[in-house]
Amino acid sequence: MIQTEVKKLGENEHEVEVSLPKSEYDKVYAAERNKLMGQVKLPGFRQGKTPGHVIDKQFGPKIHEDTVSQLLQQHYVAAIESSGLTPALQPELSLPKVQPDDQFVFTLKVDTWPEVTLTDLSKLSIEATEVTVDDEDVKGVLERLYKSQVKYEITEDRAAETGDQLHIDFEGFIGDEAFDGGKGEDVALVLGEGRFIPGFEEQLVGKKAGDTCTVEVTFPEDYQAPNLAGKEARFETTVKSVGAAVTAKDDAELAELLNFADAEAMLKDIREGLDKEAANAAKGATHDSALKALLEAHPMTLPEGLIVEDMKATTARVVQNMKQQGMDASEEMLADEAFRQEVRERSERGLKLSVLLQNVRKDFDITLTDEEIDAGVDEMVMAYPENMRDDYAKYIRDNQEQMGALKDRLLEQKCIDYVVSQAKTKKVKKTLATWQAEQDKAQS
Repeated sequence: MIQTEVKKLGENEHEVEVSLPKSEYDKVYAAERNKLMGQVKLPGFRQGKTPGHVIDKQFGPKIHEDTVSQLLQQHYVAAIESSGLTPALQPELSLPKVQPDDQFVFTLKVDTWPEVTLTDLSKLSIEATEVTVDDEDVKGVLERLYKSQVKYEITEDRAAETGDQLHIDFEGFIGDEAFDGGKGEDVALVLGEGRFIPGFEEQLVGKKAGDTCTVEVTFPEDYQAPNLAGKEARFETTVKSVGAAVTAKDDAELAELLNFADAEAMLKDIREGLDKEAANAAKGATHDSALKALLEAHPMTLPEGLIVEDMKATTARVVQNMKQQGMDASEEMLADEAFRQEVRERSERGLKLSVLLQNVRKDFDITLTDEEIDAGVDEMVMAYPENMRDDYAKYIRDNQEQMGALKDRLLEQKCIDYVVSQAKTKKVKKTLATWQAEQDKAQS
């Protein structure tokens, strides 16, 4: 019969001492030894006829190790259930150096999730944000579209001006030696965008197609290639073409460039996109306020081991995201105290919210309907071309991991919606431009 004794080490940290009758150990040890006896052949003995005491002397430590492994596999789950604890992490196992004569004993260090009793949600105070779209928002989108929808008309005798697009060939030299990465052919360059080394673009102003020139620059001290940082260089450059920027003169021309039927259809599409962005912004801001209030109303302490594990996972995601953007995470960055503190704060917040939202789901019996799941799938596939949506929807539904992640996300959103519906709300109204400016400031 398994016996457990639970000792509290700290908040959410426990030690579980597990004891089994020595006969359990002896039984498994004998079975492991008999199995080994039938397999090994030692000098002076026929296979399968080696005496037990000889096997013990030769293989005792291995048999003991296999026996302990068997006992842990057989009794681990029962030990946890008997303790009444719900581990938040894989428990840490330890064995005494010397076992008692009449028992087999092992110890589990168990970190558990914090136990939280939800406060009356109607006592929470949150800001319910409404984000509106006005004519200035539409005007801002139009201005960006006018700037981005540019064509370049190549003129043979045109002298390059700021804003023109040049196509150039170049080769870079440090002294008399060409350097790696310093050569380009038919490279498009818009003068004034600042894409090249400081001072490069300015020296091409006034040049025409067919002109050759030497562009002399100094690489910045903080240049990404250490072998070039701070060094003087020259680029032997040939201008192949000069094109003047041509933009739409009015909304009708802009609509045509963007493949809309007319200006009215373009403006309607812009407005619908802004309305959707505003609705998402309002929901996100309101949810953030609800989560902040929920955290402030339920202080809790997390097991340190749980935080450390989540920090590892969070850091791995940051590194992976950087790789996808073509960047490398340096050892200095990962070891930086400010970076580690930011990761820790992010992990603690996420873990605490997970505890609280699980309690909301359980206490108020929040579940998903089939219609809500279907709507979630439909929303996911909207990002794909219409002719691909049915196939992608089938892929999501047939993929257990995808469906699990979708349901988790929908449940979380529904729990937050419930908190918002119960809390005391203060209406806050702002324009989309104001909200966007706040986001930019927060991220800077």
